[in-house]
Amino acid sequence: MNKLRFILLFFWGIFIFLGCHKWGEPEFKVNEWKDPSTPVPFWTIGSKSTSDRKCILAKHVPGTSPDSIVTSYKGNIYVKAVVVSSDEGGNYFKKMAIQDSTGGVELQLDMTGLYTIYPVGQKIVLICNGLVIGDYGKLPQVGWLYQGTQVGRINSLFFNNYIIKDGLASKANLPKILTNNEIDFIGQRDINKLVRLERVKFRKSAIGQPFAYDGFTTEWYVDIPVGNTTQTVNIRTSNYAKFRNMIIEDKEYNLTGILTYFSSSKTPYQLMIRVKEDIEFSKPNESITFDFSTNPIGEGKWSNYTLTGTKQWGFRNSVVMHAGNKSDNTFMAVDDWFVSPTITYPDMQKGYLRFEHQLNVSNGYYDAYQVYYTTSNSVSFNKDEWKPLGVINSFPSSFDWSNRFPLSKINANSFRIAFRYNAPTTFETFEWSIRKVEINNK
Repeated sequence: MNKLRFILLFFWGIFIFLGCHKWGEPEFKVNEWKDPSTPVPFWTIGSKSTSDRKCILAKHVPGTSPDSIVTSYKGNIYVKAVVVSSDEGGNYFKKMAIQDSTGGVELQLDMTGLYTIYPVGQKIVLICNGLVIGDYGKLPQVGWLYQGTQVGRINSLFFNNYIIKDGLASKANLPKILTNNEIDFIGQRDINKLVRLERVKFRKSAIGQPFAYDGFTTEWYVDIPVGNTTQTVNIRTSNYAKFRNMIIEDKEYNLTGILTYFSSSKTPYQLMIRVKEDIEFSKPNESITFDFSTNPIGEGKWSNYTLTGTKQWGFRNSVVMHAGNKSDNTFMAVDDWFVSPTITYPDMQKGYLRFEHQLNVSNGYYDAYQVYYTTSNSVSFNKDEWKPLGVINSFPSSFDWSNRFPLSKINANSFRIAFRYNAPTTFETFEWSIRKVEINNK
């Protein structure tokens, strides 16, 4: 009996000990590079000077050897660099571009979703011992030896043998992005670097086409203004790119990506766009249109505020419409506002507003139909914060455009507009329908 009591007390003690023990959360640690016990000098990717041979690209200069020859790295060769490419957008596949202040190189890596491990701005240390360097069409590549003569992909199980992350990823780690006149379009110095092609237009054959088709990779060409001349670059987009269905417009673009090269092409310099955010118009969108063919009223959209009367702006028959102030053969006072969401427009000096509308008026009374603006972002509606944008002097009996209202009097780039139906009891007013609102600067 005593023995049984002892056993029960023993297990009860263990239960109490384990039940009362508080386990702390695992400590978050950031991988940081630690110099080996025997420090070694770091190499660069490219050469700092013509006499500097401590750079990994000097081991195999693209074009000086056949593509069927690769060069092995032996010994302790370390390179500090930062990741500049991303496969998040689907245009990069099982490869990653890294760059330092002297050059860039492409790593061949046998894994997809690399951006989740090595995001843009991730500092790394590349340990080159056991890797090889070669080139594909004069594009420098580093990886494992493949079939004795080529650069192959490093197996994902061995990434940590060659790539050591150093701290957290940050855009502050990125090198300077080279632009038009700064890019070397004669030699190889800027291959595999992060660049931005500014104020470029696609050739006519690309206008109206997608960046790539679902079935095949597409090559479209842009001409870059460089000094007093232009440089043609191939915008090469994979059919697996997530942004492939974006339609190319007849506008100037700023295109960011990795500058690559393929010597056999008539246009050897290529740009590999990483994600859709790399595609920007060089000039802000010059036109803003609100089309009321579907109901525009709702949260975060247009709204209406009724200050007097019971009638409201509403969506009917593919237009926004306000009925008159007549009810049961009597006239009622109406003050009802149809208010836009916040609009941001960059060219306030040249910009103007107009709207496509129709007004059924037979008595010559037009004072009830008005357009206002405000720069206030207040959530609650306050009539005193609104000012007239101008006087409507075009009242078509069938849908047509109003007169233009210059935006230059609005002292802010962000504003709201409102169509005010403001009728007294002394006049009968009629239906006012609005089908479209446009802001433009042409």
